[in-house]
Amino acid sequence: MTQTLLGVLFFAVIIEVALMSPTNIGEKTATASPAKGSAAIGKHVQQQMQGVHVVETKNESKEWELWADQAIGFKTEGDLSLDQVKASFFGTDGISFLVTGKTGAVKTATKDMTINGKVVTTSSNGYVFHTDSVQYNSRDRILTSPTAVRVNGPRDSLGGHMFIRGESMQADLNKGVVTITKDVKATKRVRKNEDMIVHADQAEVYGKSHEVKFLGQVNIDLHGVHINGPDALFHYKNGTDLPDSIQLTGGVKVQDVNKWATSQRLNINLAKNEFVFDGQPRVVQDNDEVRGDQIVFLDGGKKVQVRNAKVKVSDETIKQKGKNLEPAHD
Repeated sequence: MTQTLLGVLFFAVIIEVALMSPTNIGEKTATASPAKGSAAIGKHVQQQMQGVHVVETKNESKEWELWADQAIGFKTEGDLSLDQVKASFFGTDGISFLVTGKTGAVKTATKDMTINGKVVTTSSNGYVFHTDSVQYNSRDRILTSPTAVRVNGPRDSLGGHMFIRGESMQADLNKGVVTITKDVKATKRVRKNEDMIVHADQAEVYGKSHEVKFLGQVNIDLHGVHINGPDALFHYKNGTDLPDSIQLTGGVKVQDVNKWATSQRLNINLAKNEFVFDGQPRVVQDNDEVRGDQIVFLDGGKKVQVRNAKVKVSDETIKQKGKNLEPAHD
């Protein structure tokens, strides 16, 4: 009974403040213009409105702000049905998400919202998420989409984007992190005329930066080099829009056409095309094996540099001339 009465009062106030500036109504503010001929819409309809604007607050902070071309309020539930929806959801540290779609609904009792139909979600740091629907949970402050998602990262100085696709999406407004799950694939131009392709179980897009982290069975292909590991963080250097390095931890394997290497950690310097292996690094080529404190692939792996090397070399290799194995000097 209380929820129904709250819904009736809410829409009565909306009609009263039509054509006026938003006014505080407890935790809500709203403006709207009543639609012509709304008196005969139907017995379950409280009011039909055009040009709706609603602001929802929580703990004296703006939680979400909603615009719609048209809204219909239902007297039994006190809920809103929306057409041509635009809504901003506000997180911590200035992070926000703007969501647009064809239709939507708001539950006034819980402040939850659903937006459907060619939904586009844009983060405040420039990532754009395309889905069929998005649901907002006010209690947990989470945006979710159970449908396939396509992501375009911000355009960079090479004229490209990071493209990510997956089977579902969840944006945590408290943490400022968007998680893409299930069969994740990403592509990113890292140098002129050179793309990196990533497959993973999951991707995390961070709202405070351009950084993206891939998790769970991560596979990276970069110009003929294949990289496998449990996670990979794409790090952006301050003030730039291109990834500066990729950091992998938890056991990494790298392979090209004639050798492979393993270590606990790997840092890829994309600008220098340099791979730095730390944590029990090991390189194997043919019947030769190299271990050391640190192993570095220079020029994309054309040269190998080793600190405190322990080398196991076959007789065949010893006979070869010009082998490209250089111990590093401290």
